[in-house]
Amino acid sequence: MKLISNIRKIVVPSRLRVGVVSDSQLTPFRHAEPTTFESNLLAACRTMKECGCNFVVFAGDICNRASKTGYETYKRCFNTVFGGDKPVVQSIMGNHDYYAHPCPRRLFERELGQSPFTHYVVNGWHFIGASPDSCSMSRGYARVREWLKREIEEAEADGTDRPVFVTTHNAPRGTVYGSGRWGDDSLVGVFDGHPRVVNFSGHTHYSLLDPRSFWQGSFTAFGTQSLSYTEMEKGKANGSVPPLAHTAPMGYILDFADDAIAVMRYNMLTGEELLPGERIVIPAESAPALSPAARSFAPPVFAEGRAYSVTAEQGTELHFPRAKGAHSYELRFPDGSTQTYFSDFYLGGAEADAEQVLTVYGRAEERGDVTVTAIGPFGDRSAESVTVKDVHVLPRKYRRKFAPEIWY
Repeated sequence: MKLISNIRKIVVPSRLRVGVVSDSQLTPFRHAEPTTFESNLLAACRTMKECGCNFVVFAGDICNRASKTGYETYKRCFNTVFGGDKPVVQSIMGNHDYYAHPCPRRLFERELGQSPFTHYVVNGWHFIGASPDSCSMSRGYARVREWLKREIEEAEADGTDRPVFVTTHNAPRGTVYGSGRWGDDSLVGVFDGHPRVVNFSGHTHYSLLDPRSFWQGSFTAFGTQSLSYTEMEKGKANGSVPPLAHTAPMGYILDFADDAIAVMRYNMLTGEELLPGERIVIPAESAPALSPAARSFAPPVFAEGRAYSVTAEQGTELHFPRAKGAHSYELRFPDGSTQTYFSDFYLGGAEADAEQVLTVYGRAEERGDVTVTAIGPFGDRSAESVTVKDVHVLPRKYRRKFAPEIWY
């Protein structure tokens, strides 16, 4: 696979603000009204416009499967929101952008007017966009590795000591949250020896509100989550695609100052910056070192409050005080068995509500006390537990829903 370097220098007239998003997975079918995922992309464009973004990086999976309709929807969302004041957009392909089309790269180039492999220098900052070479989810960069290394070396030789931003759809395996399951083996080692690299990747859909979504080893890496639906690890009773997963499209806004780059996490639907007291800051010169806020964590702690249950026709709800920093909750039932549930941290803004509500799934009908223990993202368990008395559990199956549309 022959790739030619073509560095494009771009100057934006004001302070550089970059939006980083991914995985809109737009339908190949035409709908009379915007689908959930199109609406999420429109909302993301509005948020990025309101935040003053003059450069946007899209980390792949524009389409659910490669289609002219999907790319037209993508362009229409940007045009509708930004009009004639559209930012520079660096887009790459994801594995979905290869599906069900005989010439997916040619389709991408024709519809978006750019190569899937780009190197932009924006106000002196290097942004390399590297699409996978195929739809492979574990070896998608086997034929791109050498080009990617050359582009990084060229960026590092520009006479500055700034970070080099590299966007890939897949994450190198063993880095960010979700890369253990969905990571790419062909990217392993590509960024080693390049400590100035800051890698943004999509694909996993894992929540960027989890501190494992940023990683630092021989380089720095961030997972972008998605604009479509949130997905996380298997094994939880409320599913790897948890309730309301389509209602919390997330992304980053990067604010470039002379001495530092603030990496802000945004709910792109509501336009709200999440965890503003824990902004991730990387220096504008030398190999990035994450700010202390990115590395600090503590075992979850329950707030004060009442614990009770509500049993209705649709199932059994447990209500109890929220545990600060809880990634999940372990429920111990009257027969001694346990289940683990995701907390609703992935929805964002949950810390403002003192009460956590969990619907019980996958249990036979039973009655008795249920003990709840909070678990942090790194497996730390809360020192105290909460007991919900006399719970009447009704059987209910969990059915995951990517979006209200059954098909897209």
